[in-house]
Amino acid sequence: MTYTISPPPHVKSNETVKRMMWGTVAALMPVAIMAIIFFGLPALIIILATVIAAVVTEVVIYKAASQPVTIDDGNAVLIGLLLALLMSPGVPVWVPVIGAVFAIAVAKYIFGGTGTLVFHPVLVGFAFLLAAWPTLMGTASTPNLGGLWDLILENGAGRLIEISPAAVLVGGAFVLYKRYVDRRVAISATILLLLLLPIVGMGSQLPYVLTGGYFLGLIFLAADPITSPVTKRGRFTYGILIVVLILIQLHFDAYFTGMCFAVLLANALGPFIDRNTIPKPIGGK
Repeated sequence: MTYTISPPPHVKSNETVKRMMWGTVAALMPVAIMAIIFFGLPALIIILATVIAAVVTEVVIYKAASQPVTIDDGNAVLIGLLLALLMSPGVPVWVPVIGAVFAIAVAKYIFGGTGTLVFHPVLVGFAFLLAAWPTLMGTASTPNLGGLWDLILENGAGRLIEISPAAVLVGGAFVLYKRYVDRRVAISATILLLLLLPIVGMGSQLPYVLTGGYFLGLIFLAADPITSPVTKRGRFTYGILIVVLILIQLHFDAYFTGMCFAVLLANALGPFIDRNTIPKPIGGK
């Protein structure tokens, strides 16, 4: 019998970083297409410009640093697409372009690239734009669930991602099924948030939570496997922390931006959660 000695991992899988990234991009295409149909040419320009800016920035930085360019893994495209979907259709196109450059150059590259991130690059780029140009980042309306039809097409959408909660959920179901995002974070945080809103006397805020922006935040951003904790208990704790932070933000009527900052703050505490939820080895202390 021949014994083969090889380095880990020993559990093989057909899933790769490239397939995960492009699969997530594909999952976001339904809502992106609906945003283009509803908002027209401005939405298309914002999406294309932001994605191109993210890809070009990554190529320039990695070539300047004499490092292998890995844009074919789809990560830069995903960052650009997610950031574009967080924009309002009336924002000047140079705003998300600058946000994409900042997200790649600072939030991704400085922290070591894919797999070593502390903060989600999309949220860092969004927070930077909100701090630099708050008036330009504002929206004309705040979406809320006024009827069943609003789940399919939200006419009061202020951002591209808010045009169709159903389209976001379809894409979310795909990435959850494929395990491209962490199920413990996404499902536990969503269910807990919906259960706690009436209990804490904030049931009136429920229509503002059942929107495309919140579904994107809880499934695609909060449950990102790179910026969320590694341990099982840590991921449940992380999900609970995000819900608590969202409830605090909702108390001050901070809706979409409040959710984004709640996830960003939870990112900062991710390493601390991991450190304090490490499972005890069998027979160890």
